[in-house]
Amino acid sequence: MSEIVRTDSGDVRGQPREGSTAFRGIPYAAAPVGGLRFAAPVPHPGWEEVRDATENGPTPLTGPTSQETSIPEPTVEGEDILNLNVFTPCLDPAAKLAVYVWIHGGGYTAGTPGGGWFDGDSFNARGVVTVAITYRLGFEGFGHVPGAPDNRAMLDWMAALEWVQRNITAFGGDPEQVTIGGQSAGGGAVLALLASPRAQHLFERVVCHSGPIPDLTTEAARRTGALMAQRCKTTHDVESWRSVPRDQIVAAERSFSGSDLWSGVKDLRRLLGGREPVTTFGPVVDGDVLPRAPLEAFADGVGADKALLIGANSHEFNRATESLEPLLARLAAAPLLTGAGLPATLARAYPRAHPGLTPAQVLGQALTDRLFRISAVRAATAHRDGAAALPQGATPGGTWLYDFRWRSPVTGLSVHCLELPFAWNALGADRVDRIAGPNPPQELADDVHAAVVGLVRDGDPGWEQFSRERSMARVFDVPSWTGRDPYRFERVAADLLDGR
Repeated sequence: MSEIVRTDSGDVRGQPREGSTAFRGIPYAAAPVGGLRFAAPVPHPGWEEVRDATENGPTPLTGPTSQETSIPEPTVEGEDILNLNVFTPCLDPAAKLAVYVWIHGGGYTAGTPGGGWFDGDSFNARGVVTVAITYRLGFEGFGHVPGAPDNRAMLDWMAALEWVQRNITAFGGDPEQVTIGGQSAGGGAVLALLASPRAQHLFERVVCHSGPIPDLTTEAARRTGALMAQRCKTTHDVESWRSVPRDQIVAAERSFSGSDLWSGVKDLRRLLGGREPVTTFGPVVDGDVLPRAPLEAFADGVGADKALLIGANSHEFNRATESLEPLLARLAAAPLLTGAGLPATLARAYPRAHPGLTPAQVLGQALTDRLFRISAVRAATAHRDGAAALPQGATPGGTWLYDFRWRSPVTGLSVHCLELPFAWNALGADRVDRIAGPNPPQELADDVHAAVVGLVRDGDPGWEQFSRERSMARVFDVPSWTGRDPYRFERVAADLLDGR
């Protein structure tokens, strides 16, 4: 089998492996530099000779990165930062294999796709072509700049998916069987794409791990843009921004409390109150690329013809409040939650729903629920209900909910990112032991990975759909099980938050 594939920009040479071929760093758009900085992505000019595609391409995230992060985030210097990796078991254009396109997380300001956690070999073994993409981060990807298009990173995601539509057949994939997936900020990314009418032709199915629902308004983005200009000491227009060094922009991004999800826990009232955006940078409800808030779009039928698998972990951000234990030890949980912005009825319900937790731990659980678990229930409900708004004769894609509850021996909890090595069946990858322990259960990886493969390949992860009558979900644990309404508390909490 030849490892050279022809794309519409030129030929690329991949790295043959046992049972698959890996192609890394293939540009899907031109380098966003010079006059293209802060612009919408445009086609790559191409190359004449065979391009080596055996190493990761340049990354928007610049190094060095912390060795303490759960997920390895290899960074590469260079200008062609809009690129993707393709892992395929077959280079026969007639194979027509299902395709899984992955959008990495990182709070919209960090992350890269090139580490071992997102190697597609396990998906390849199940007959799935896997693609992992880069995109512009932080202010360069999402910031409001007069004279520049908003949601540039969303346009990057769409450009990568358009590249897949044009080129994936040559890698053995089927452009009519594309699933988009992501975790954390990547989960928010796929929800934004699912809610965007402009993106509907680019994929058929969606996998959302721990995705906060995008909620940034144009007004909030404009305020942040003006503050960024002040902190970078630049005139607030596109020409001036093009001359501001990337490291100066990153420094200004990090000066915002809550510019990513982890630093955002410092502002608990803002996050738990639910009246302000979850992140400083991210997809913006701009009236164009993302015309309406995702929940409104879903309820009106946008994306209802796509299959959706969505869920969250039990204790995503619970550890974020551990440092508050000494300070909060003598306080009662209910008034603490009320002071943090929750409605009084919901604040009183938390200690009853989670007996035995300290006030700081209850606060952490409320943070997890607000950002991820309630978001999963809201998105699943709106997507399910949107099926009724589809045109006559259209077929709903279906909605499936999961709840990842397995507790790691490292933390005693089911924390943020823990499900990823199980979903990718990558238990032997670098740093997995830091979050999942030295012997993570293979039977759980078999179960979670099979569910994702089932959605990607067959449009069904293997259990009963989430419905208004039964609210079924798959609980991933050892052993895993399928049950009725494991998100009952989160559903009630969502109703209380919406009613206030």
